[in-house]
Amino acid sequence: MNELFQKHGCKINRDDMRQQQILVQRKIQDRAAQILSRRIRDPVTIIDTHMFIRTKAGLWSGLPESVLSRLKPSLIVLVEALPEEIAERRRSDTTRMRDDLATEEVKFDLEWSRATASACAVHTGAPVKIISNKTGKQREAAGELFQIVRELTG
Repeated sequence: MNELFQKHGCKINRDDMRQQQILVQRKIQDRAAQILSRRIRDPVTIIDTHMFIRTKAGLWSGLPESVLSRLKPSLIVLVEALPEEIAERRRSDTTRMRDDLATEEVKFDLEWSRATASACAVHTGAPVKIISNKTGKQREAAGELFQIVRELTG
C-alpha cells in the first residue's frame, strides 16, 4: 500500500497512512489486493497486515470483504503478545511514530483483532491460528508459523 500511495504522489511513511481519508485508503487497499491476487502463485502466500487500524473516522478493517474475496485466505494467523508487552514495545520503538496507547487500549485492540479475525473466518471458511510472540521469544513464534506453513504445503 505504501508503494501505491507513493505512485499516487503521496510521500508518506507507514504510520502516516492511517491518517489519510478513508476513501483514499480504501482505493489504495483495493488496488493492493488486486495486485497481490494476481501475483499469488505459490501454495502458501503470506500477507502481513493488521486486522484493523485506528483512523480519524474510527476502526477500519485491514481485511474488508472486498480484500478477502480477492485474496481468498486459507488460514488467518494472529501474532500477539501480552498487552503490557505491546505497550512497552511501542513506547520504546524510536523508529516509528506510534500512537501512545495505554495498556487497556492495547487490550481492546487485541480483542477487536480476534473479533475481526473471527468475522473473516466466518466469511472465508479459513481457520484462525493465534501465535504468541513473547518478548525475547521471536524465534519460537517464527518457528510455530513455519510449522503451520509446512503443514499447509504437505
